[in-house]
Amino acid sequence: QLSVNNKPPSSEGQGEKKDNATAPPAPPTYEEATAGEGMKSGAYPPPPSVPLHPSWAYVDPSTSPSYGSGGYPGDTEMLTTFSWDDRNVRRVFIRKVYAILMVQLLVTVIIVAFFTFCEPVKGYIQMHSAWYWASYAVFFVTYLILACCSGPRRYFPWNLILLSIFTLSMAYLTGMLSR
Repeated sequence: QLSVNNKPPSSEGQGEKKDNATAPPAPPTYEEATAGEGMKSGAYPPPPSVPLHPSWAYVDPSTSPSYGSGGYPGDTEMLTTFSWDDRNVRRVFIRKVYAILMVQLLVTVIIVAFFTFCEPVKGYIQMHSAWYWASYAVFFVTYLILACCSGPRRYFPWNLILLSIFTLSMAYLTGMLSR
């Protein structure tokens, strides 16, 4: 049987026993680490002097108008970690804006074509002009919400819902005018 004391000779030690090998020091206890004893004796290296964040990422709360202003939770959007200097961020943003604009224009063209080329629909909208004014009211209300209220336009489901309602009402107004 093998035990710790009766190890077979290995290729590393070439058969020599290492009786005088010292074990690494045990880590400090919680009390020793928090008492600062290790720092006095020089057993532990000093903490690095590198700041936790780059200097350009620091925002002084006293000079920032939106930091802790007590508004809605998203009003600290300027403290995000991405930078507009990053080419990929700009590219993704532009792609997203053009995709939304393309969908809006496509919906508008489909509704205008429907109002222009479908005779029953054309006759109905000529007889009922109240739908035009209702659509204008919906357009105006959603426009004011999107323009004046920063909360709903920045939260995920509400921004798409309001933009869809705005697009549909504007497309209906355009379709009414194109008949």
